[in-house]
Formats: sequence, C-alpha cells, structure tokens
Amino acid sequence: MENKRILFLVPFMALATGVTAEEFSPNGSVSVTQTFYGDAGDYQTEGGHSNVDLSYNLTPLVSLELEWDRAWNLYTYTGADNQYDNSYSNPQATLSVSQNSLFGTKATGETSLNYQNHNFFDGSKTSYVMVQQSIDLASYFDKSGAVSLSELAIQPAYVHGWNTDGPSGSFNTAAIALLSTIQLPANFSLTLNGYLFKEWYSGNFVLSGQQNQEYDSANYFMLMAWLQYSSTLHKFSENDSLDFSFVGGLDPYITSNRRAAWSPFLMGDEIYEWNSPTVMNGNYKDTYVLFALPEVTYTYNVSKDLSLNVFAGVKYSNQVWGDEEKDWEWQPQGGLGMSYNF
Repeated sequence: MENKRILFLVPFMALATGVTAEEFSPNGSVSVTQTFYGDAGDYQTEGGHSNVDLSYNLTPLVSLELEWDRAWNLYTYTGADNQYDNSYSNPQATLSVSQNSLFGTKATGETSLNYQNHNFFDGSKTSYVMVQQSIDLASYFDKSGAVSLSELAIQPAYVHGWNTDGPSGSFNTAAIALLSTIQLPANFSLTLNGYLFKEWYSGNFVLSGQQNQEYDSANYFMLMAWLQYSSTLHKFSENDSLDFSFVGGLDPYITSNRRAAWSPFLMGDEIYEWNSPTVMNGNYKDTYVLFALPEVTYTYNVSKDLSLNVFAGVKYSNQVWGDEEKDWEWQPQGGLGMSYNF
C-alpha cells in the first residue's frame, strides 16, 4: 500500500509544479560511515557507530530517506568500572514533501513523516512516528550582506511512541520549534534552534522522580546553539583535499517542570552530536551539554559520483549533567566513510 501511495505522488506532484516526467529523472545518494570513539579521561567510553543513509528524490519535491544507525559499547554511566555492552540499533524511514510557495507567498515549507525503531538489546524495543511541518520565512530577508539568514522556520510537530516489545506503554508529544541558521563572514555560521513541547505518558512511560513520584505528563523547553566553521587546508589535486571543520556550543540546554529520568525523544532526535558525551543522572529539570569538536577530513573523489573520506577529531565536553561544569574531558574520535550519487 505504501509503495502505491508513493507512485501516485510522483505524477501528481509533477503536474502540480509544471514539471514533466521528461524534465526530471529520479536520483539519489547512499553513504556509509563508520565512527570510532576513544576513552574520555578516566571514563571508559570506547565504542563504535555505523551509519548507512539512502536518500532518493522521487520528484523535484518528494523524497524518501532510509537510515540505519548501529552502535556497540555505548557509554552509559552506572558507577561501575565497566561501562561497556550497551548496544543500540535504530532503523528509520522519512518521507518528505517540499513546498516552493506556501499559500502564494515567498515562504517555503516541508512536510515530513518519520518512522523509527529503537532497540537497546535489553528485552525491549520502542517505535516512534513523527509528523513535522516547517514554514521557512528566510526568503523575506536580504541575503546579499556579510551576515544573512539561510533559515528562519517555524516547525510544529507531533510524536507518538510505544513499546513494541517488553512492558506496554506509550507517550504523545506536541511541539513547536523555531529554527534559524545565520551565515557569518569567513565561513562561519550560527544555528539557534528552540523547542517548546509537552509530553503525555501512559503505562511504562510514566516518569519516576527522585522521591518516587509518578507523572503522567511533562513540559520542556530545549535550546540548541551551534557555532560552525569549515575551510580547505590543502587541495592536493582536482580529486582530493584536506579540510578542517569545527562545531561547538549548547547541545542541548533543557529545562522542565519535572525532575525526571525519562530522556525526551525530541532531545535525542534533534541534537547535533549523535553520541551523547554526558553522564545522565536522571535530572532533566535544568541541565545542559557544552561541547567543542574540531575535525580534519581527507576526501578523495574517485569519480564525479563516488567519494571516499577519512576523518579524525577530538571532542571537549562536560561529562556531567547538572548546574555546574565539571569533569570536562577530551574524547578522540575518527573514522572513514563513502558516498555515491546515482
């Protein structure tokens, strides 16, 4: 049934935009990345993370993305010396439809439907469905200056999650986000994303507080703030180069009306760093992550469609959630990747 719906969207969206089948050829890309993490100071944080990402443009406005994350030896703080054996698998699929003009205005938009499953190999699996609609107003601002807005979007979202294996339980989230990206001089950019959301819980998703209090709902405010920079250090030839990148900032800051141990789904889905650097001690009432990640990447373009890369970096971050910055550590990370356009 889903395949039939996608096939129906292709000619429909082409007609709606005045694009004929002869003018557009479906295309896509696939990438595979393997990342390795080292120890962060005295923390035993060695681990590995594989990512496979397939994106396919069905029409100029309709795209489908399939992604799979797989990790071994994820770091989870328990107070014991051995922090290993925390594996994780996360397959997901996203169908997106872009809008070049909303209601005849200069605003653009994108509607997306996402499904994903989280498996920590502990006898339970959790599935999520997320619907988002972005309304981007950046086209109303001048982009010719040294400082310009490349994104200024309002994004309402709804999430439903439930346990597919293990104890029964579910949650619902209603959210509104303000997303912005500011282009700065000298290859710098600043991303500021703020989220307000409310979650409702039932069954196994009921939150337990520090005094064993139980909650059926929670309110959250979440802020991400990332400063990014990129430049080419050396171009060896037309086919290969050495590049430098930097990203750092809040990832994230969270405040809530609950002092609870449940990590909000939107936090894990929206943060920049895939692998959380912190000790999660169950306090989401007022907490933050600060990090800085410089990285060097060597890229070799085998052809116009195939490229290979090797990267290495080191992350500096606070390893404890809470009101004070402490246990700051350096954590090396690196890996290799491949991307192919078709």
